[in-house]
Amino acid sequence: MIEINSVTKKFKSSGKEFHALDSVNFGIKRGEIFGLLGPNGAGKTTLINILTGLLVPDEGTVRIMGKDVTRHRNDVLERMNAVSGDSKFHWLLTSKEILRFYFSAYNIPKEKREEKTRSLAGMFEIEGIMNKKFAWLSTGERMRLILAKSLINDPEVLLLDEPTLGLDPDIAIKTRKLILDVNRRYGTTILLTSHYMKEVEEMCGRIAFIHRGRIIDIGKIKDIKRRTKKKTLEEYFVEMVKK
Repeated sequence: MIEINSVTKKFKSSGKEFHALDSVNFGIKRGEIFGLLGPNGAGKTTLINILTGLLVPDEGTVRIMGKDVTRHRNDVLERMNAVSGDSKFHWLLTSKEILRFYFSAYNIPKEKREEKTRSLAGMFEIEGIMNKKFAWLSTGERMRLILAKSLINDPEVLLLDEPTLGLDPDIAIKTRKLILDVNRRYGTTILLTSHYMKEVEEMCGRIAFIHRGRIIDIGKIKDIKRRTKKKTLEEYFVEMVKK
């Protein structure tokens, strides 16, 4: 579903050029939850921005559902969606108005919108906040609304960039359960970026470690643990980034 081939992206800081991504290669299978782990500044968000077409790679190609993202951005975006822990909407809009805006943006037929709204509100337990302004929502309510928005177009691919960032532990647990439910219920292919090792270990079958823009390891979690003789991914990752 996702093919990332030799992707490189450079930026400048204080007049010096640096690699945000350096020849990144990996693929994600249909229906898989794939974890991309790394510390802050490792290149995770840069890669997400390339996958959504917000950035263009300096080198390499990205194909989603068989289509080159750079050449067929609109076709790809119609069939995917993205969530960020930093996602924000206009503070004066109500939850219902926010969903209504995205129904229009994704050209969802008007006759399907009410039924879809009820379905998403029930799934994410946000019936009680539909008429509340975004500014009045708690952090957990905002995250559930953001996740509901991400399913408006029945995406085949879902990109989750730090979806539990800043959430209280109990809300983070609920968020992870919702993400797993989406994957099981719809067979959605999910790329999850995070620096929370336990979260990725709980949700993903395969993972890739990224550090300073480079993939330093990739594989099934159980295989990585067996090969490295580490009990946790966190223990292994701390060792890898020190090298």
